[in-house]
Amino acid sequence: MNKQISEMLCASEGRYLTRAELASLRELAAQLEVRVLAMEEIQAKEDAIVERTLKDVTTAYPDFLNRHKDARAKGLRDLAFVLRYATHAMLRSDPAFLEDTLLTWMRTILKGVGFTPQFIEDTYKTLERAASRELSAAAAELIRPYLLQCASSLSKRKPIA
Repeated sequence: MNKQISEMLCASEGRYLTRAELASLRELAAQLEVRVLAMEEIQAKEDAIVERTLKDVTTAYPDFLNRHKDARAKGLRDLAFVLRYATHAMLRSDPAFLEDTLLTWMRTILKGVGFTPQFIEDTYKTLERAASRELSAAAAELIRPYLLQCASSLSKRKPIA
């Protein structure tokens, strides 16, 4: 559940929602169908987005595939994983979900593998660009902030505008 909705419902236990709370709930509900459609589009184009990302990353970092065991398979797996979690966060309209359920853990893993912050940032910015090329403008705009959150959080750099 969206964190904002969850907190609002917990805070309103034993009373009716205020006008402001109802307005927030209606606004989130009105956006839900658009987010569901974007999620379906992302799901349908996941393979193309992930393949394009890995191709672009290996062009920029040609030694990547040779330096890591099963780099191609693991790269495709990790990119798809991040895209799916970013999509769930987009569907929920909840960046905290993404940070709490994936990014904190994954940042530790990437650091442990020895990837540089620059490589990580470049990889997940490339994922955002690939999504923008493969998706409709509406879907790309909805997923964009979550993919940029991934690039920023996983590389531990300041937020990307």
